[in-house]
Amino acid sequence: MAECFRLMQVERSRYELQAAILFEKGSFSLQNGNYFLKYKIKDDRFVWHALPALATENSYSGEAPIPKSRTEQIEQLIEFFAQSEAGFIS
Repeated sequence: MAECFRLMQVERSRYELQAAILFEKGSFSLQNGNYFLKYKIKDDRFVWHALPALATENSYSGEAPIPKSRTEQIEQLIEFFAQSEAGFIS
């Protein structure tokens, strides 16, 4: 949890840029350590998948409802990005 909060503060501007890309394109991906993190907007949800570079590792996924206001959406995504990355930092 502490790593998530740290990321939300330290990486905020990067997460805001990622949110802008996600809103513009509907999807966004990056590599973080041994995982490829893929984000997309699906119906009324923000969805992420963490796919391992090695077949012996587990894959993970998560989702969250999309808030109504743009400000809330951006804040939700900042938290969403931080939570998904916190477990996959090498």
